[in-house]
Amino acid sequence: MKNHSSSLPSLHHSSLVSALALLAFLAFASFGLAQEAAAPAAAAGGAPPAEIQHARTLWDVIREGGWIMVPLAFISMWCLALIIECAIRIRLPNFAPADIIRQLKEAFGEENYQQAWRVCKAKSTFLTNVLRTGLERIGRGRTACETAIADHSLKESMIYRTKVSYLSSIGVVSPMVGLLGTVTGMIKAFHTLGSGGIGDPSKLAAAIGEVLVATATGLLVAIPAFFLYYFFRNRLQSVVVLAEDVINQLMVDVKYDELQGIKVGESLEAELAGGAPVAPVAAAAPADLSKRVSQAVSGVTVNCPQCNAPIVAGAPKCASCGSELQWS
Repeated sequence: MKNHSSSLPSLHHSSLVSALALLAFLAFASFGLAQEAAAPAAAAGGAPPAEIQHARTLWDVIREGGWIMVPLAFISMWCLALIIECAIRIRLPNFAPADIIRQLKEAFGEENYQQAWRVCKAKSTFLTNVLRTGLERIGRGRTACETAIADHSLKESMIYRTKVSYLSSIGVVSPMVGLLGTVTGMIKAFHTLGSGGIGDPSKLAAAIGEVLVATATGLLVAIPAFFLYYFFRNRLQSVVVLAEDVINQLMVDVKYDELQGIKVGESLEAELAGGAPVAPVAAAAPADLSKRVSQAVSGVTVNCPQCNAPIVAGAPKCASCGSELQWS
């Protein structure tokens, strides 16, 4: 597990740098392609090539793309926002923070499951949200606990999968929007030919420029969106698997048979808030009757070492058999 967690952040860092480099390349490519598309249009109007290179700006190229550039601009900004959010959130330190794992290992090592629940409650992450659901059902047996963990793990991962899937939608929609600009530009070009012939080539060149700029912009939004969709989808799968491995390692030594009926979670916190806090317990019973039932769990309901009846931690004697109990 340590090997995975130490190598994954560096891999994510290098992958993120590669993705940003690709976006920068595509941005420069779109500017260069748009200038090449606009140059013939201006040249057809009789302007010298030297003046074309000095007069054209990015804003001129965007305006030449026509009205379709407005929805494409909104789509590209949405795509950029999704990329930044996924790059920040879909990382192993966010899914399973190292300090949280350390605190949980200490609580599980002491069999203090209520304290482990408190650690999960204090900070919302993929690891803590999934594990907290399992801890709240730990007294119902292994099957109920593992089912709750699996179901909530799927629910938590679907939240991130939905975000990532928007990049795929952008990759599909952007070329269609660019194609709409292509169609409108062609309609304008043929209307110019039909109304004025080729007497005014600048109008025809402007319409053709709108076709090329709209098409190129749609593709230049879709290509990085598709690439980063698969990139973040694979990263999400890897961090979910690693976080679930941490949960499995924590739960592997839980003694479910000894924990039947105990309370962990909000209900126990409410009970503890109504009275004095109870220290960790340890039943003082003979060796042959010293069955330890979650004795390190603060304030939970445990079984009497004499008659196995449920008792509240800290009680002076068992209500069923009357045995006097000592608590450390």
